[in-house]
Amino acid sequence: MALTYWDIYIEESADTWALDGQIPRPNANMENSRVSTQNKIKLANGDNAFVTPETKMNKEPFVMVFIDVTSAFREKIRNYMANGDKVKIITHTGEIFEGKFITMSRVWWTGVSPDEYDMQVTFENFD
Repeated sequence: MALTYWDIYIEESADTWALDGQIPRPNANMENSRVSTQNKIKLANGDNAFVTPETKMNKEPFVMVFIDVTSAFREKIRNYMANGDKVKIITHTGEIFEGKFITMSRVWWTGVSPDEYDMQVTFENFD
């Protein structure tokens, strides 16, 4: 099975984007969960009431797992994190994610050779 790649861009000045190559498609659930910022309060009579501030929902970060990655790919993600780069990812289906990589960790899969390096990254999506 052929690998599918995603285009990745780095934000430059004046909200312009520069293509910075491609990354392999991760093996992860890309569901963008949303968290409500509503507050539940108890009224004097015991009923519940909900107060909604100005921001109604926030997008939660999501996790991507990359299998058997190269040292060049790990370095690319490390550099994005070290530089605080805002990136835009365009998937093979045209979906767009803008945000930052905020964590990166090594993943060991049980029963898989320890010579393979798998990694998990957390992406903070700003859209």
